[in-house]
Amino acid sequence: MTDPPKPIPSAKPKILILESNGTICDHARTILTRQGWDVHCENVSKTALQRLEESKNTPFNLFISNFKLPKMEGDDIHKHAKAISPMTQRMLMVPADEPDMVIRAINKGGINSCIIYPFQDEDLINQTKHCLAQFQRAMKRLQLKRITRHQNKQLFQIAHKMKKKGETCQKLIDGKKTKILMHRSNLRKALKLKDQNITLGDRIGQNKSPVTPESLEGEFFILCDYIKALFNSIASKTNLDPVVLNLQSLILPQDQTTLPGNNAIAAIATADAGTTAQAVPADLIQKILKTALTSKPEPVTGDSLKKISKEKDGEETSLNTYFKIAISKDKTTASIQRIKGMDLPDMITLPSLQNYIGDQEICFGIIEDEAIEAWISNLETGEQPFVVARGKAPIASEDGHVKFHFENDFINPGKLQSDGTIDFRDRGAIPYIHKGDLLAEKTPAKEGKEGMNVFGSPILVEKALDPIFIFGSGTEIKEENELAIYAAIDGQPHVDAMGNITVNPELMIKGDVDFETGNIDFNGNIIVKGIVKEGFTVKGISLTAQEIEGATIELSGDLYISAGITETTITSVGNVHAKFINHSIVAGFGDLIIQREIIDSDITISGACQNPAGHIISSKIIAKQGIDAGKIGTSSSKPALLKIGVDEHIQKQLQKIDARLEKALILLQEIREKIQSIETQDQGLYEQITQRAQIQEKAQNETKEITQAIPFLKKDNDVAGLQKATLQIKKLSETAETAEQELNKIFGTQDLYAKQIEQLKEQLNHIERQNKTYVLEKKGLKEFADKNPPLPRLLINGKITQDTIIQGPNSSMTLREDLSRSQIQEKSMMEDGQYFYKMNVSDL
Repeated sequence: MTDPPKPIPSAKPKILILESNGTICDHARTILTRQGWDVHCENVSKTALQRLEESKNTPFNLFISNFKLPKMEGDDIHKHAKAISPMTQRMLMVPADEPDMVIRAINKGGINSCIIYPFQDEDLINQTKHCLAQFQRAMKRLQLKRITRHQNKQLFQIAHKMKKKGETCQKLIDGKKTKILMHRSNLRKALKLKDQNITLGDRIGQNKSPVTPESLEGEFFILCDYIKALFNSIASKTNLDPVVLNLQSLILPQDQTTLPGNNAIAAIATADAGTTAQAVPADLIQKILKTALTSKPEPVTGDSLKKISKEKDGEETSLNTYFKIAISKDKTTASIQRIKGMDLPDMITLPSLQNYIGDQEICFGIIEDEAIEAWISNLETGEQPFVVARGKAPIASEDGHVKFHFENDFINPGKLQSDGTIDFRDRGAIPYIHKGDLLAEKTPAKEGKEGMNVFGSPILVEKALDPIFIFGSGTEIKEENELAIYAAIDGQPHVDAMGNITVNPELMIKGDVDFETGNIDFNGNIIVKGIVKEGFTVKGISLTAQEIEGATIELSGDLYISAGITETTITSVGNVHAKFINHSIVAGFGDLIIQREIIDSDITISGACQNPAGHIISSKIIAKQGIDAGKIGTSSSKPALLKIGVDEHIQKQLQKIDARLEKALILLQEIREKIQSIETQDQGLYEQITQRAQIQEKAQNETKEITQAIPFLKKDNDVAGLQKATLQIKKLSETAETAEQELNKIFGTQDLYAKQIEQLKEQLNHIERQNKTYVLEKKGLKEFADKNPPLPRLLINGKITQDTIIQGPNSSMTLREDLSRSQIQEKSMMEDGQYFYKMNVSDL
């Protein structure tokens, strides 16, 4: 859906006349031009409709056409005109003897006005003025609708923010209310406990301890120690002498299970006072006892039970003697098993066994208490392993993959001869597809889910790899299936190293690339039967030629040269084949395959340099997958620099993309700031619009009131009143007209702001789309780099001369003597717990 047109308010009204009769056309143009209107004439319907199409952003105010025109009748023309420019008013000229045409035109073409010819000049002018006024009113309604939509959008955003803020405040209020209720509940409990008797049974019930002799005894001694500590603490903070408690005096009679009364407490306080200088107040003792019994219970753990048993029996009992716990290899299952031949202790309880499991740091997926208790009840007869905890197994990720429906590694544009030349006549079976054929299907990656072992630690899963899947030129995807790429044309399918799938036509040049052909920029496979001459540029998918002399080559596929390459700059995503290469620069993602010599050249590739029978002289070669050479250097030439296992080509490409992204991010920020500034100015206009609209409405209302009063003034023959009313109406009319002009001016400014914002947003979207492309390219480069690990190896099938420099990712060396039939490879070794790298030389 396109945005509505935004005409400039101050511009002249534009009128387009379509009339095949030159006399009528010139006459109408003359009449309308005298009125100060901008009039254009066309005599062919196709041209007129095209002109309407081109001026959609600043539409014509009025379109006038004759009913009878060659090739297309008037109602059909206006039907097309309405579809192209709905806001433009449409006037039809019809002959006086065919009134039915008017009805047809209204029904079919949706005309706004009709004029019978031959027409009077005044009639044409009046009809045109009416249509222009209609156009202005329509545009004003459109502007008001746009402003209303904009204001509604702002009000919605304000309401949304207020609602969100209200929800946040309500959550805070609800949280405070919840806390108040909790405090009130705790207060009621405290007040209730204050007035009720507290027993040892209440404390054991709060602690949820098992009712066994051991737990009761342990709870009692813990309580006694706590009471004694409270007495000593209070005594140290007051003038009272420390009270040494006789624990037996605190044991209540069998028939008394609640706190003693004041008389009993007084007896306890003085029972063993002996030489105590000062008696302990009875109310203080009762407060201490109540504090001890109502304080947070100290749980009876396995360790405390062991401590009690040790104090009682003089030795510690450990469940490690009777049980063992086995953990599965993936740590998602923990099993407990009774050790054979060992007699069980007298008492095995659920808490003691749970504490034993906890001592093994098992904390996740422990089974229900009922199942453990059932296993404990069968311990005497069962020695089989019992699963006490189950973790959560992870779900592994599934990498995505692309299935190609064509031979995607085809590298046979001609048969390679033993001398390095290419026979163009023997090209083998070349992949060829037709429009609509399925090229590739993608199975998307599936992300896995983390697990959890029985120790409560997450089990991580590897992130799924999602392959690059880009449809390039000559291909398309269908709306119902975005995971399949189809051919949009007939041609040769190709997928480059970045995963970009294309279908390419083939360009055959029978001679040379020279001044006759000019530079070649063809999105397909290029075959040159001759030579690519000096100074020319060839861009395409792949290139096959006899020879290259001083040219610039940019390819997204492979390069095949029958003879050699001289003084040429080559950028290739695929492989480069040639007989020899001299004084050239090569950068590529694939391999460099040379039959003879490489002389004084600068080569940076992500693949391998394969020159097993050739000679490398005075060159700099950087090859991630290593170098295979016949001879390297001569006694009189400049030493060669060979970098192996290093991917500087990918690194440079990533650096370029990072620089572009950084520049784009800065530009995006600047554009967003511009948009924000314009929107701020635009919002400032709304207050002015409101003020002018109020002035206009007030003037119109007052004018209406005065106009309604004029008949009464006339009836009363009030001349002075009539004069005053006339002056007021004139003044109010001028005020309303001034407000109208100011409003139109503001609307024009708003339209300008809207257009500027629209252009900036288009620019913003373009940059964001470009950034997404950069991110995809970066991802493709990294995935390509990760496919093949670096191979820091140099093979010399013949002789390598001294002073040749060999560098790897972590080490380097300069030869001090000539070597023959050798292998030089960077290797790692460990000394004193640290890795060291060195170039290792060995014989082939």
